Amino acid sequence: MAWKFKDEPVPREAIERMLDAAVWAPNHRLTEPWRFFVLEKGSPARQGAADLAYESALQRNNNSARAERARQTVLEPPVLVYVYCVPGPDEEVSRENYAAVCCAVQNISLAGVAEGLAVTWETGGPTRHPNLRKTLGAAEDWIMVAMLSIGVPAEMPSSRRTPVGEFVRWMGAP
Repeated sequence: MAWKFKDEPVPREAIERMLDAAVWAPNHRLTEPWRFFVLEKGSPARQGAADLAYESALQRNNNSARAERARQTVLEPPVLVYVYCVPGPDEEVSRENYAAVCCAVQNISLAGVAEGLAVTWETGGPTRHPNLRKTLGAAEDWIMVAMLSIGVPAEMPSSRRTPVGEFVRWMGAP
Protein backbone atom coordinates (compact mmCIF):
# COMPACT_ATOMS: atom_id res chain seq x y z
CA MET A 1 0.00 0.00 0.00
CA ALA A 2 1.39 3.40 -0.97
CA TRP A 3 0.35 6.69 0.55
CA LYS A 4 2.59 8.83 -1.66
CA PHE A 5 2.39 8.90 -5.41
CA LYS A 6 4.57 10.45 -8.08
CA ASP A 7 3.02 13.43 -9.80
CA GLU A 8 2.53 11.44 -12.99
CA PRO A 9 -0.68 10.87 -14.87
CA VAL A 10 -2.09 7.36 -14.96
CA PRO A 11 -3.14 6.29 -18.45
CA ARG A 12 -6.90 5.95 -18.75
CA GLU A 13 -6.34 2.63 -20.52
CA ALA A 14 -4.63 1.27 -17.39
CA ILE A 15 -7.62 2.22 -15.25
CA GLU A 16 -9.96 0.65 -17.80
CA ARG A 17 -7.97 -2.61 -17.68
CA MET A 18 -8.10 -2.56 -13.89
CA LEU A 19 -11.88 -2.06 -13.94
CA ASP A 20 -12.21 -4.81 -16.55
CA ALA A 21 -10.42 -7.13 -14.10
CA ALA A 22 -12.73 -5.97 -11.31
CA VAL A 23 -15.91 -7.22 -12.94
CA TRP A 24 -14.51 -10.74 -13.21
CA ALA A 25 -14.66 -11.07 -9.43
CA PRO A 26 -16.62 -14.05 -8.09
CA ASN A 27 -20.31 -13.15 -7.93
CA HIS A 28 -22.50 -16.06 -6.80
CA ARG A 29 -25.79 -14.90 -8.31
CA LEU A 30 -24.28 -12.80 -11.11
CA THR A 31 -25.91 -9.69 -9.66
CA GLU A 32 -22.92 -7.52 -10.74
CA PRO A 33 -23.38 -5.28 -7.70
CA TRP A 34 -20.30 -3.07 -8.21
CA ARG A 35 -20.52 0.59 -9.11
CA PHE A 36 -17.41 2.68 -9.82
CA PHE A 37 -16.91 6.43 -9.84
CA VAL A 38 -13.56 7.48 -11.34
CA LEU A 39 -12.58 11.00 -10.30
CA GLU A 40 -9.80 12.47 -12.37
CA LYS A 41 -7.38 14.93 -10.85
CA GLY A 42 -8.60 18.51 -11.07
CA SER A 43 -12.21 17.58 -11.79
CA PRO A 44 -15.10 19.42 -10.10
CA ALA A 45 -16.27 16.09 -8.64
CA ARG A 46 -12.84 15.58 -7.05
CA GLN A 47 -12.94 19.06 -5.53
CA GLY A 48 -16.44 18.43 -4.20
CA ALA A 49 -15.41 15.13 -2.62
CA ALA A 50 -12.34 16.81 -1.10
CA ASP A 51 -14.46 19.56 0.44
CA LEU A 52 -16.75 16.92 1.96
CA ALA A 53 -13.72 15.04 3.35
CA TYR A 54 -12.52 18.29 4.94
CA GLU A 55 -15.94 19.04 6.42
CA SER A 56 -16.34 15.51 7.76
CA ALA A 57 -12.88 15.49 9.37
CA LEU A 58 -13.43 18.91 10.91
CA GLN A 59 -16.73 17.78 12.45
CA ARG A 60 -15.13 14.61 13.85
CA ASN A 61 -11.90 16.11 15.18
CA ASN A 62 -12.40 19.88 15.40
CA ASN A 63 -8.86 20.18 14.06
CA SER A 64 -8.31 22.16 10.87
CA ALA A 65 -4.86 20.64 10.22
CA ARG A 66 -6.29 17.10 10.28
CA ALA A 67 -9.21 18.24 8.15
CA GLU A 68 -6.80 19.67 5.58
CA ARG A 69 -4.92 16.34 5.49
CA ALA A 70 -8.25 14.61 4.77
CA ARG A 71 -8.84 17.06 1.91
CA GLN A 72 -5.37 16.35 0.49
CA THR A 73 -6.00 12.61 0.74
CA VAL A 74 -8.73 13.15 -1.84
CA LEU A 75 -6.99 15.81 -3.96
CA GLU A 76 -3.44 14.44 -4.30
CA PRO A 77 -3.65 10.94 -5.87
CA PRO A 78 -3.45 10.88 -9.66
CA VAL A 79 -6.71 8.86 -9.81
CA LEU A 80 -9.40 8.31 -7.23
CA VAL A 81 -12.08 5.63 -7.54
CA TYR A 82 -15.05 5.38 -5.22
CA VAL A 83 -16.56 1.90 -5.15
CA TYR A 84 -20.12 1.19 -4.08
CA CYS A 85 -22.17 -1.97 -3.68
CA VAL A 86 -25.78 -2.33 -4.75
CA PRO A 87 -27.68 -4.15 -1.98
CA GLY A 88 -29.72 -7.23 -2.71
CA PRO A 89 -33.40 -7.90 -2.03
CA ASP A 90 -32.55 -9.49 1.33
CA GLU A 91 -29.71 -9.71 3.86
CA GLU A 92 -28.21 -12.87 2.35
CA VAL A 93 -27.89 -11.43 -1.16
CA SER A 94 -26.71 -8.08 0.20
CA ARG A 95 -23.92 -9.86 2.10
CA GLU A 96 -22.95 -11.84 -1.02
CA ASN A 97 -22.98 -8.63 -3.08
CA TYR A 98 -20.72 -6.85 -0.60
CA ALA A 99 -18.28 -9.77 -0.65
CA ALA A 100 -18.27 -9.74 -4.46
CA VAL A 101 -17.49 -6.02 -4.52
CA CYS A 102 -14.64 -6.54 -2.06
CA CYS A 103 -13.27 -9.20 -4.43
CA ALA A 104 -13.63 -6.71 -7.29
CA VAL A 105 -11.56 -4.19 -5.33
CA GLN A 106 -8.89 -6.85 -4.75
CA ASN A 107 -8.86 -7.54 -8.50
CA ILE A 108 -8.36 -3.81 -9.11
CA SER A 109 -5.43 -3.83 -6.69
CA LEU A 110 -3.78 -6.85 -8.30
CA ALA A 111 -4.33 -5.49 -11.80
CA GLY A 112 -2.84 -2.19 -10.64
CA VAL A 113 0.34 -3.93 -9.53
CA ALA A 114 0.53 -5.56 -12.97
CA GLU A 115 0.31 -2.03 -14.44
CA GLY A 116 3.17 -0.82 -12.22
CA LEU A 117 0.79 1.15 -10.04
CA ALA A 118 -0.05 1.22 -6.36
CA VAL A 119 -3.62 1.11 -5.07
CA THR A 120 -4.54 2.24 -1.57
CA TRP A 121 -7.89 1.04 -0.19
CA GLU A 122 -9.44 3.63 2.15
CA THR A 123 -12.60 3.21 4.21
CA GLY A 124 -12.08 6.08 6.63
CA GLY A 125 -13.29 9.63 6.91
CA PRO A 126 -13.15 10.63 3.22
CA THR A 127 -15.76 7.94 2.51
CA ARG A 128 -18.23 8.80 5.26
CA HIS A 129 -19.80 12.18 4.54
CA PRO A 130 -23.57 11.79 4.12
CA ASN A 131 -23.56 14.03 1.01
CA LEU A 132 -20.87 12.06 -0.85
CA ARG A 133 -23.48 9.89 -2.56
CA LYS A 134 -25.23 12.97 -3.93
CA THR A 135 -21.94 14.52 -5.07
CA LEU A 136 -21.07 11.37 -7.00
CA GLY A 137 -24.55 10.50 -8.20
CA ALA A 138 -24.78 7.25 -6.23
CA ALA A 139 -28.18 5.87 -5.24
CA GLU A 140 -29.24 6.44 -1.65
CA ASP A 141 -29.28 2.73 -0.77
CA TRP A 142 -25.87 1.87 -2.23
CA ILE A 143 -23.22 0.81 0.28
CA MET A 144 -19.78 2.45 0.29
CA VAL A 145 -17.03 -0.17 -0.03
CA ALA A 146 -13.86 1.77 -0.78
CA MET A 147 -12.10 4.86 -1.93
CA LEU A 148 -9.13 3.77 -4.03
CA SER A 149 -6.15 6.06 -4.51
CA ILE A 150 -4.23 4.99 -7.61
CA GLY A 151 -0.90 6.13 -9.00
CA VAL A 152 2.75 5.42 -9.54
CA PRO A 153 4.23 4.91 -6.07
CA ALA A 154 6.71 7.58 -4.99
CA GLU A 155 8.41 5.03 -2.74
CA MET A 156 8.49 1.27 -2.66
CA PRO A 157 5.63 0.27 -0.39
CA SER A 158 6.39 -2.23 2.32
CA SER A 159 4.07 -4.41 4.27
CA ARG A 160 4.14 -7.21 6.79
CA ARG A 161 1.88 -10.08 7.59
CA THR A 162 1.63 -12.62 10.37
CA PRO A 163 2.72 -16.05 9.07
CA VAL A 164 -0.29 -17.95 7.74
CA GLY A 165 0.31 -20.80 10.19
CA GLU A 166 -1.03 -18.52 12.93
CA PHE A 167 -4.47 -18.57 11.28
CA VAL A 168 -4.78 -22.14 9.99
CA ARG A 169 -6.17 -25.18 11.74
CA TRP A 170 -5.72 -28.37 9.71
CA MET A 171 -8.53 -30.86 10.20
CA GLY A 172 -7.33 -33.91 8.25
CA ALA A 173 -8.03 -37.57 8.70
CA PRO A 174 -6.36 -39.35 11.65
